[in-house]
Amino acid sequence: MKNYIALLRNRTGFRKLWLASLISLTGDWFNTIASMMIVNRYTETDLAISWILIARTLPRFLLGPLAGVFADRFNRKTIMVISDLMRAGIVLSFLFVDRPERVWLIYVLTTMQFVLASFFEPASSALMPGLVGTKQELVTANVLMSITWSSMLAIGAALGGVFAGIFGADAALIMDAATFLLSAALVFQIPYKHIGALPGEQKSGYRDMLEGFSYVVQRPHVLVLTLIKTFGQIGSSDILIAVFAEQYFPYGQEGALSLGVMFGAAGLGALIGPLIANRYTKGDHQALRKAIQYGYLLIPMGWALVAWSPNLLVVSLGIMVRLMGSSINWTYSNVLIQTEVPDRFLGRVFALDLGMFTLASSTSVFLTGYLLDAYPLTPRNLGLFFALGTLVPAFYWMFFQARPSRLAGQLEQRP
Repeated sequence: MKNYIALLRNRTGFRKLWLASLISLTGDWFNTIASMMIVNRYTETDLAISWILIARTLPRFLLGPLAGVFADRFNRKTIMVISDLMRAGIVLSFLFVDRPERVWLIYVLTTMQFVLASFFEPASSALMPGLVGTKQELVTANVLMSITWSSMLAIGAALGGVFAGIFGADAALIMDAATFLLSAALVFQIPYKHIGALPGEQKSGYRDMLEGFSYVVQRPHVLVLTLIKTFGQIGSSDILIAVFAEQYFPYGQEGALSLGVMFGAAGLGALIGPLIANRYTKGDHQALRKAIQYGYLLIPMGWALVAWSPNLLVVSLGIMVRLMGSSINWTYSNVLIQTEVPDRFLGRVFALDLGMFTLASSTSVFLTGYLLDAYPLTPRNLGLFFALGTLVPAFYWMFFQARPSRLAGQLEQRP
């Protein structure tokens, strides 16, 4: 714990970035609970939840290459501030969705919100290495960010569920807008100076985009790192959480308390996964890759518990275990990318990383909702299918790590 405290005390820029994330992520889960409540209120199909989640994820894939170019060519701090300010206004517009005829508006507004998020996130990830010093500090910073995301999923989801259950979805949306404004104010204060390209290095945005793709394609070990998150995206726990809350455990107003409990369990799993793994990795590349292997094994274990799930406690435990694995893989894939990729490519590589992840996530969201709607399957049936499916990337990664000498040689060489 003292390493995290020391990092926050000594690195002013990172401290402000961390505080902005802390505040903004709390609002994000208020928004998630409110959005699901509104969709469940005005629609009667499980696929409706799928569409809202696709609107939250697909823009990252479609706009990822462009967002990466922006993050590498323009002031990353400015990109983040503008994104926050615009999202505050968009979230307040959710309040106009007050009848079934206006449900379409929530899909449009959600898409706009996450179009802006697709520019914010690569800029934030690419900004981080410049705000810390040593490689060990970078590992600590990424674990702390992962812990923060996880804590705010647990605390924010629980608070969002209770708050929305008592005061309603509209109040939760207003709180979310306020967090974006606070985040923008903090990011604006980060001491960061953008270093643009030299006159002889100016290229078109299209050439920058191609250069980024070429960089990854010519370095297979970097390509593998950008696909770590993607390989774990088989099945959507978000869809199953919404269905369990509505049909099986409808505690609180419109199942809001059940949503909060299950999202809270997901956050707890995402919190303790990297915390436990970080006690054994210490920034060593081989240890980081070993931790990712364990992360892949935890995911099917979590889905197996969801498949059993006789009550809310067990399904929450399954979701927690699944998120332990996903969070370990998310955290350490970020560290490996940040330590292996030069700064001038970081925005584009992270955009590709997030883009492939969100394409896989969007596909899983759609298929999960579609299977529930089109076939006589229960969430427990799907949990079993997902458990079997996620064994594939787990065994593939184990096979991939069985040839460590070549990979280790590649990873230890900075491009």
